[in-house]
Amino acid sequence: MDKQRVIDALKSSYGMSIVLHIGIVLFLVLSVSFAAKTPNVAVDIAAVPEIVQATFIDPAVTQAKYDKEQVQKRATERQRQERLQREKAAREKREAERKRKAKAQQAAEKKKQAEAKKQRELERKAAEALAQKKAAEAAAQKRKQAEVAEQKRLAEQQKQLEEALRQEQAQIAAEQRKRVVSEKQRYSALIKATIQRNLIVNDAFKGKKCLLNIRLGIGGVVLKVNQLSGDDALCRAAINAVYKPTNLPVSRDPAVFAELRDINLTVEQ
Repeated sequence: MDKQRVIDALKSSYGMSIVLHIGIVLFLVLSVSFAAKTPNVAVDIAAVPEIVQATFIDPAVTQAKYDKEQVQKRATERQRQERLQREKAAREKREAERKRKAKAQQAAEKKKQAEAKKQRELERKAAEALAQKKAAEAAAQKRKQAEVAEQKRLAEQQKQLEEALRQEQAQIAAEQRKRVVSEKQRYSALIKATIQRNLIVNDAFKGKKCLLNIRLGIGGVVLKVNQLSGDDALCRAAINAVYKPTNLPVSRDPAVFAELRDINLTVEQ
């Protein structure tokens, strides 16, 4: 145990200083002893080398120098450690900055990709909306064309119906007119026969004619009779024959009666 303590003491700074001082003292003692035993020899002054004056080193000064060196060494080591720490911190800062930039670049790339995806989605939706709009416009155009075609068809059908109706009405009117004319002729013949029955028979009237204009009222009432041409004597007799009956035969059909209200008749005997 004591031997270990001695070794530890010698390894310490103080022990090393003592050992160093002891070595210096022994060196000085040996030097003095060697000088005393050396014989006096004539020496050429020119050949004698310069003698270095040895100086005794104070152990306290040596310890202070050693301590100073240790302080400087520790300071140098501390500076080295601080430099290493600064370099490490700088490397860590650069690495953190690199990671931050890489992360920022990744985030920017993701954002760019997201924006590109969003833009593509917007473009897809816009294209889809445009396609739907075009399809709707095409469908509307098709419906419009169909409506126009239907309107034309209906107009043509209406035109055909109107033409058919017009033809039917014209046919009805023609048939009505034919019937009215026929009825007019029939009632005109009846009126003329009535006048002829009431006409005075006179041989002087034979071969003679009288054209009368007769205006009738409702029910065949004679309103007025005018001589248009012919034998005067026959016309006077014919006019008297017109007024003799209370009413002349007329049709109850308004259309036929309208044709009989103002008629011209030729009376002859």
